[in-house]
Amino acid sequence: MACPPEPLQGRRIVLAGLVGAVLGLSVSLFLQAIVAHTPVTVSSSALVWFRILLASFGSLGGMAIETVRQLQVTNPDPAYHRKVYRTGRSCERI
Repeated sequence: MACPPEPLQGRRIVLAGLVGAVLGLSVSLFLQAIVAHTPVTVSSSALVWFRILLASFGSLGGMAIETVRQLQVTNPDPAYHRKVYRTGRSCERI
């Protein structure tokens, strides 16, 4: 009988979410600097919502990537653990 899969590591998932949020905020600050040097006027509330949107999407993306990575590592199916060459073929022949 197969052993039960390991539980997900929540701290790593939250940390990946925080890293994604920081990356999203840095992208929003970069885009704000670009907009500041153009003749377009953007309201401050629109910039705040833009920052919130990018930070939340970055956080969600980071958490999703880490969750899928942990699920693939703990999957008992051998198809997830085959090494794949650069050409897209696996090491094992069918």
